[in-house]
Amino acid sequence: MRAVIAIPAYNCAPQIGRVLDEIDEATAARVEEIWVVDNGSTDDTVARALDYQERGRLPGLRVLRNRANVNLGGTHKAAFEHARSAGYTHVVILHGDNQADSREVARLLDVSERSGRTALGSRFNKRSQLHGYDTKRILGNKVLNVLYSVVAWHRLEDLGSGLNVFRIADLDSRTYLGFANSLTFNFELILDLVRRRVRFVYVPITWREEDQVTNARNWKVFRTALVNLARWRLGLSSPSAPENQVYEWDEVTR
Repeated sequence: MRAVIAIPAYNCAPQIGRVLDEIDEATAARVEEIWVVDNGSTDDTVARALDYQERGRLPGLRVLRNRANVNLGGTHKAAFEHARSAGYTHVVILHGDNQADSREVARLLDVSERSGRTALGSRFNKRSQLHGYDTKRILGNKVLNVLYSVVAWHRLEDLGSGLNVFRIADLDSRTYLGFANSLTFNFELILDLVRRRVRFVYVPITWREEDQVTNARNWKVFRTALVNLARWRLGLSSPSAPENQVYEWDEVTR
């Protein structure tokens, strides 16, 4: 296993330090690099990440900035493409808003390594722990989970938590590069895994809402998810990524 942690970050200045603090030395030793990938934040997310880098607690920490605002989905694509070109076998996606607990990265790495599968964090497993999560959002997510499971003929516990470990070998750039860069990128990615009969496993995680500010527009996401599901079942393509989009980033230093 050659793993890297990629942390998509957008206006996460209050939380990014906590995300990095929760990556303990044992977990940091299991990955070759940790990437904080800023997507055009308007606050001082990058400055906070650079401050943390200067402390030297995480030697493999790099601070990167997307050349264009490619949203959450586009940041996934950039991480997958850079990891593939660097020869990594696994990419940990850990959202920068600290809703997921970074200390649980090790557990997902264990499961992925032991099973030889992609390990997806589940907020809705009976062993998952939710703290301060809005009841309406829980209900909406569970409804989508059921609908996707029925239509895809595959039990899906979560369509897109902020903590996942992807095996690069399980991902097909010929498909995911064509997905929309929106917040529903993960939904399309999971349907693609199902279509290609890639075996993956869910792992219960802890999820919390404290001072995080979600970038999701709940009804819009729900509606888009339903449309994408219907088009997938009918064999139709979903709205695609912008043509000629570049998924490149630059390293930020002082």
